[in-house]
Amino acid sequence: MSFSEAIEVYIEKFREGDCENAFHGLLEMTPAILPELETRFRSEWNTEIRHYLLHVIWEYRDQSVVRFLGEALLDSHDVIWQEAMDGLVALASSASIDALQAARSRRLSNQQDFQKFHQWLEEAITQAEESVQNPPVNFVDLQDL
Repeated sequence: MSFSEAIEVYIEKFREGDCENAFHGLLEMTPAILPELETRFRSEWNTEIRHYLLHVIWEYRDQSVVRFLGEALLDSHDVIWQEAMDGLVALASSASIDALQAARSRRLSNQQDFQKFHQWLEEAITQAEESVQNPPVNFVDLQDL
C-alpha cells in the first residue's frame, strides 16, 4: 500500500470516529511519510481532518517539520495555529523558536484575534525557550550501573 493510500485509509477511520486507531496508525508508519502528510494537509479543506493530520505530523518529533509548522502558524483557523504552536513547543529547538518568533510579524484584521494569537505565541516562545535551556533529565536507575 502506498503512503497516499494509507493516509486515505486512516483519514476514513478518523471520519468514522475511530480517532485513536487513525492517529496511531499513521504515527506508527515510517517518518518517510511526512512529506506526503504535509501535502495531504495542504490539500484538505476540512479543518478537523487538517487538525488531525497536523497533530500526527508533529508527533513524529522530527525536526524536518519545523518549517511546515511555521507555515501552519499563519492558518486562519485557531485550532490549526494552536496545534502548530503545540508542535513547535514540543520540538523545542533553536529552529522551532525561530519559527515561533517569525510569527510575531503576523497581522490580523480583528484586534481580539490579534491579541489572542500573540498571547498564545508569546507563551509558546517562553515554553520552547525554557525547554531548550532546561532539557529534560534522563534518570538512570542506579541499580542498572
